[in-house]
Amino acid sequence: MERVTARLGKVGTGVLVAILWLVSAVLGLWEIFIIRGMVLRIYSRLFVGESTSGHEYWGGVTLGNWLVLILGVVWIATTIGLGEYYYKHHGEPNSWRWLGRVLGVEVAVLVLALFI
Repeated sequence: MERVTARLGKVGTGVLVAILWLVSAVLGLWEIFIIRGMVLRIYSRLFVGESTSGHEYWGGVTLGNWLVLILGVVWIATTIGLGEYYYKHHGEPNSWRWLGRVLGVEVAVLVLALFI
């Protein structure tokens, strides 16, 4: 990673990290919708079945709303926290590792959504 920093310079590395952070933030926001859909599909397969009552519908709506609230708080904390970390430590090897881990988890969620 030192080669990337040396080749781009301090400003270029900062711009690259800012762009990757922005991509990560937008992808994380989109994944709230994807995770909500995955959880509702699992809920409908496990708990709804052949039932025709409206109780399961409202249970799914409640589950989806709570999930969006919790994931929204996690997204805000992660986006702000990692944005501050990247701002203070951009170009350092540990910063690149964190960026890779975050993007890896986001890609893993997208791949998981293909199977659920």
